[in-house]
Amino acid sequence: MAFAQRTETLVEARSETERIVGWLRFPAIVLLAIGQGISHPNPDRGGFYVGLALFAAWSVVAFVVAERRFVGPRFPFVATAVDIAMITALALLSGGAFSSARLAYFLVPVAVAFRFRPRLTALAAATTTAAYVLQALAHPARGAPGATRFVVTQAGYLAWVGAACVLLSALLGRRTEGLSRLAESRTQLLADALTAEQRERKALAEILHDHAIQNLLSVRQDLYEASVGDRDALLERAGDLVSETIGDLRETVFELHPYVLDATGLTAAITTAAGRAAERAGFELELDLHEPDDKLNDQILYSAARELLSNVVRHARAEHVAVGLRVEGAEVVLRVADDGRGFDPETLHERLAQGHIGMASQRVRIEAAGGSLSVVARPLAGTVAEVRLLNRGSGEATAGHPIERPDPA
Repeated sequence: MAFAQRTETLVEARSETERIVGWLRFPAIVLLAIGQGISHPNPDRGGFYVGLALFAAWSVVAFVVAERRFVGPRFPFVATAVDIAMITALALLSGGAFSSARLAYFLVPVAVAFRFRPRLTALAAATTTAAYVLQALAHPARGAPGATRFVVTQAGYLAWVGAACVLLSALLGRRTEGLSRLAESRTQLLADALTAEQRERKALAEILHDHAIQNLLSVRQDLYEASVGDRDALLERAGDLVSETIGDLRETVFELHPYVLDATGLTAAITTAAGRAAERAGFELELDLHEPDDKLNDQILYSAARELLSNVVRHARAEHVAVGLRVEGAEVVLRVADDGRGFDPETLHERLAQGHIGMASQRVRIEAAGGSLSVVARPLAGTVAEVRLLNRGSGEATAGHPIERPDPA
């Protein structure tokens, strides 16, 4: 299904390009007809008008082919070759290198540049320049005074326009490729987002079933047995299970919504999340957190911090992790650095294709808020991730005091 969709998109893009080129041919035909009225070395104009009619017919056929999406991968090559041949014939029939028809050569590299194919554009530019020079050398007027300078100048203009079109085609191609990768990433994120709620519900159900519900069932059994047996031991065991269940439920609730973020602020929430990550992975934690005056991005910053810390726990195998939050001028900066095994940044795109959307989804949220996420990592040399968001709070940024790691107890 995805392959068919990509193929259809490619055909549509190719057809749209050929439609644009087709529209460009029609005003060129009008200009050629008008220019034929200008005095030129060839007084016989009958052959020119026959050639112009053929060029117009070809333009209509090419436009209909593009409009009906019958454009194959070889069509651009064929269309470019026909255009050059037609324009060369019209130039020969209307005075060659010294008639106004020669200006139609400039249309070829410009039209080909729309196809985002630098090599084809370069080939078209070189062929066009060569065709102009060859038909100029074959024309009887080549020996006229100043003819050589005129031909060289016109060939230089053609080469310059051709080179500019090659660069333009390469630039547009790179940008289009970048947009295509971005659209592919967004599509992957959207597909995963559609099932995220279901996955979260399933995970929550498993946690509640495997821990809280089982503990409560044991408590109910202990309370029942306490009514007919050793009450003290059973009640003590029931109390322990209730305490354990309360801890599990608090952990689950915190994962669903960081209530500490609303109650005590961003630095306290990050401190709690970082402390729990340090307990799970066993790394040494260094905190340097300053509460920003802008509260609008607290949820985004906290979510990013938790995702970055989660990646450290799962992948880094770090011994030391530093988490910083500070205000730098007009920006709030969150920085998470570890001395773990790092990774190759080129694998991020592969991980996204495999369904690992954590970092990608964070990048989308941060960029949507007008910020940026940068990750600098090298294999076996640690990772430094930095989030920057605009500090939109009123007044001067107030620097807080560094917050030490809380006692896990």
